[in-house]
Amino acid sequence: MNGSLLRGLSRLDIVALTLNNIVGAGIFTMPAALVAGAGGWSVGVLILTIALVTAMALCTVEVASRYDVTGGPMYYAGAAFGPSAGFVVGWLMYLSRLSAFGAIATIMLDYSAGLWPSLGTTALRTLAITVFIGAIASVNVRGIVQGALTTNILTVVKCLPLTLLALAGLWLGGWTSVPSAGPPSLDALGGAVLVAFFACMGFEPAAVIAGEARDPRRDLPVGMIVGVLGAGALYTLLLFTCFKTVPDLGRSTRPLADAAAALVGPGGATVVLITAAISCAGNLSGWMMASPRVLYALAVQGDLPEILATVHTVRRTPWVAIVTSALLVWLMTVSGTFVYLATFSAIARLLTYASTAGALIVLRRRVGPAPIPMPLGPLLAIVVLISTLVALGSTTGSAVRDVSIAVALGWAGRTVTRRWNRMAVATV
Repeated sequence: MNGSLLRGLSRLDIVALTLNNIVGAGIFTMPAALVAGAGGWSVGVLILTIALVTAMALCTVEVASRYDVTGGPMYYAGAAFGPSAGFVVGWLMYLSRLSAFGAIATIMLDYSAGLWPSLGTTALRTLAITVFIGAIASVNVRGIVQGALTTNILTVVKCLPLTLLALAGLWLGGWTSVPSAGPPSLDALGGAVLVAFFACMGFEPAAVIAGEARDPRRDLPVGMIVGVLGAGALYTLLLFTCFKTVPDLGRSTRPLADAAAALVGPGGATVVLITAAISCAGNLSGWMMASPRVLYALAVQGDLPEILATVHTVRRTPWVAIVTSALLVWLMTVSGTFVYLATFSAIARLLTYASTAGALIVLRRRVGPAPIPMPLGPLLAIVVLISTLVALGSTTGSAVRDVSIAVALGWAGRTVTRRWNRMAVATV
């Protein structure tokens, strides 16, 4: 493997990575989707969702405090339930993020085309995404510190205008303009909960890169919790802004752009469109930091070809995993095949969170208290497991089918890899 990874990530880097991964494309449509589904219950739905995601993050904090290795939830699942479970979680983590990259890249290009219409042509879109993926991959091959710096800059650039827009909601007293519609139907309310729930996800990449954090046991808890609560506060205030400034919010297709236009004119809407493109770019930059580390971790434990665990002798980055991931997301974005995988992206991430909650209970009983035990940790884990089951109950049969297919394909690859490794050892 040519050496170990470099521990170069600071606490600030982990906070920025978490914020960057949560605040993505979803926030630019979530206020309208929430109101369309939940009406006057929108704020309650959002706050409940933030509380549930915080519970998931707290479970991750406790389990993560036991380890300081790369892999995050896949490693926790392996430690609690065995290597097979660890592989399934890691494989689904990677595929869910792979499909998310393709979807977010397409959204980024669509927003950019609204500003520069020439990007609406297939040739220029292909060129643009090729240059972009090549750039963020090369930055991350050069070093984890460089990758973190790029993500930090993009996080600040996208969060600054969103924060100003959110503060407008606070200044205008947007909570006084909550829609007065009566209770929604259960189906509509369930859809609104899912919209909010999936928009608030994204804290787990911080745990994935623990093997490159300077002091993961101290910095991961702060980074994940500050990131989740910071994103939750931003989302809530942006919802208040939209309440105050966007008439018929439930029908708006660009609620934040409409809010900015109402506050400062057409120029405000343009700023939001630019921010949306930058927000997507920040998400994708964070993806290129964390997701290749899942491939690396799977290869380290012998579930994928050993070459994916190769570490650059000078840069100390998993460069083969990064380059492989860049090629895969380029192919999926250009070809559009991510649409198939996107159908199970959400359910795969829910299973990841559930596995960590289960690991908390198992490891407490088997090993004892964690270095950072959460108050009422097992109760939090049970809440997470129940909420996950409820959310999964609203998914379609096709999503379950797609997850099953993905697991079967990954398992076949794992079987071939392990047999090859055993044969290689036997011939030595």
